[in-house]
Amino acid sequence: MDEQQILSMLESDNPDDIREGAYEAGDAGLESALPLLVQKLSIPNPGLHEAIDLALRKIGGRPVIFAVIPMLRSEDAPVRNLAMDVLREVGRNEVSMLSELLNDEDADIRIFGADIIGATGSALAVPLLSHSLLYDPEVNVRYQAAVSLGNLAYPEAAPALNKALKDDEWVRFAVIEALTKVKAESSVGALLMALDKSSELVAANIVEALGEMGYIKAAPMLIKRLPQSSGPLADKIVRAIVQLVGGKSLKLLDKNEYDTLLQYMFAALNNEDTQIQDAAIAGLSAAHEEKYFRAIFALLCGLDPDKDLERMQYIAETLAGMGYYPALEESLLGGDDKTRQLAVDILSHIDDPRAVSILKDNFGILPRDVQRSAINALASRCGHADVDFFVDVLDRVRDGSIIKSALYFLGKNMEVGLIDEKVWPFLLHDYQDVQEAALNAIMSVRAPGIRERLIAMTQDEAELKRRIAYYALRSYNDDADIVPYLAVGLRDDFPEVRRIAVESLGNGGLGLTPERIAYLASCLEDEDRDVRLASVDALGLCAGAEVERYLIRGLRDPDPWVRTRCVESLGRRHDQALAPELAKLLEDEQPLVVIKTIESLAELGGGASFKYLLPLMEHPDSEVQRVAAECIEKIRHIAEE
Repeated sequence: MDEQQILSMLESDNPDDIREGAYEAGDAGLESALPLLVQKLSIPNPGLHEAIDLALRKIGGRPVIFAVIPMLRSEDAPVRNLAMDVLREVGRNEVSMLSELLNDEDADIRIFGADIIGATGSALAVPLLSHSLLYDPEVNVRYQAAVSLGNLAYPEAAPALNKALKDDEWVRFAVIEALTKVKAESSVGALLMALDKSSELVAANIVEALGEMGYIKAAPMLIKRLPQSSGPLADKIVRAIVQLVGGKSLKLLDKNEYDTLLQYMFAALNNEDTQIQDAAIAGLSAAHEEKYFRAIFALLCGLDPDKDLERMQYIAETLAGMGYYPALEESLLGGDDKTRQLAVDILSHIDDPRAVSILKDNFGILPRDVQRSAINALASRCGHADVDFFVDVLDRVRDGSIIKSALYFLGKNMEVGLIDEKVWPFLLHDYQDVQEAALNAIMSVRAPGIRERLIAMTQDEAELKRRIAYYALRSYNDDADIVPYLAVGLRDDFPEVRRIAVESLGNGGLGLTPERIAYLASCLEDEDRDVRLASVDALGLCAGAEVERYLIRGLRDPDPWVRTRCVESLGRRHDQALAPELAKLLEDEQPLVVIKTIESLAELGGGASFKYLLPLMEHPDSEVQRVAAECIEKIRHIAEE
């Protein structure tokens, strides 16, 4: 579209034409369209304004700045705001041209100018804004200049900002925030000097700034100021000191100073500001005194888990780091459910024998949900000497989650003789996860007596028991004579039992013996698809030409999922000699099998696969075409490397 056509569209009264013209003008970088673009901003149409905004940004340069600056005087706020947005972006490299805004007679224009120049990111803006900060007669201009210097965050702004700490209180707020962002070490002294000459509100901001800036040389002055302060200001000073010195390093202070600071940190726990509370917690926890432990624990108990979960976890970990205190046992004995739960959470992280003893001694009086947390903690902390406690839990408790944790512990620590009496009955528990926990415990303790009982169980009339037995016997795979016992399960009347027996036989992976491989191969003829799939999965992990022949035989299986799994297993062998056998399945009636065959041929790679895949570019199924094209490209890419 030529220039005249674009201008004609912009001269139209139709908003749609104007909008299209604006887009065209922007794409063409048409400076001659600027007067019309600016003129059409008077039309109250957000969509049109968006198009003009984009066009102005695309055209860019000094002509746009010159055209847009007058729009800052518009009475229409959306137009004014659009002008500022455009100037912020377009004016990045034209700070000198924008500087005239700071000399305008209209204070509002100077405010806009300070805002825009502060968004340029240019170091050239610092002296301009510094001059406005120190000498502009309008307080709001000085305020905006301070804000903009903070946004720029150049250290060269520090001298002017330091001087402006003597300005009007409204300006000082912006100056303090700006100094926090600039982080100039030279400003620490200026802030400390201003501290004594400021209102409590400004002083609080100064203290926050000193803490955020991170220069430890401010700490001594803040410590000296603390006894002269009270209330919110004192709490702010506490937080700043902890930020600067660190909670644990506070003990390195002079004893009198440290004792004074402890008193103020203790009082700061009552501040509603969580940042101040957390600073006090960091300082008090390092003191390792029960008085502070109790106070922090009380604060923790007052928090809402739905709103403060992460913070509660942090405080609980902090309390655990303080070590064991009697308050934890008191909470277990007399607290509400929430307090007891928190006490357990803390005890579970304390490396102290008393923590384990208290959880064991008070376990019976705890509510069910708290018992669940306690047993988990004990299961990870206790040892062989605590077996009797966990056996007692199995005898007395009926909650499935608690039983699981006890079984988990016993599986790692109990004597073999306890299995028959205490663990074996849970193999037939009502809950499947408890059954699994008992089974894992039994499998973790390998012993002849247990093995013989499992072998005997393979002949049980109950199908569930046979399933359990064949699953558990895989833990005895290292025994040379175990194979015949597992093989019996391949003839079981129940498909699920046969499947588990297949998985246990194949549990050796690449190290399977010819005897095992032969048994697995026989299962390729099983009437149940899942049994055949399990056999293919096991054989797929084995090496050797004999195994390949079995998998090739599986390519003729009546079930598409079995054929697919055989295709995938053969493809993972990266043997190009297998390509002709795999290629036969490119004619399979199931699209899934065809697609998996294509992908497996690509895994094999080489010219043999390429010649089979190329004709598929004309396959009637578009998805087959797509996958074939991707795989051909994959083969080509490898060949080109």
